[in-house]
Amino acid sequence: IAVVEFTPAANTGGTISPADVLLERLCSLGIPVLGGLPVGHGDLNQAVPLGTQAILDADAGTLLVSATARS
Repeated sequence: IAVVEFTPAANTGGTISPADVLLERLCSLGIPVLGGLPVGHGDLNQAVPLGTQAILDADAGTLLVSATARS
């Protein structure tokens, strides 16, 4: 599972972050999880095409995305 990075939210008084919730829920699945990817709403916003093949290596902290989408 590839999880994007989250932008800091305004202080809502809570102590649990979205990353904490995802970590709690996803780590028990027993499958590779890679978090903090610079995709989405952060300062560095990499494009990741939908519908393309990718290789996720959670141990190395990498997500290698194919250059083209397949139909």
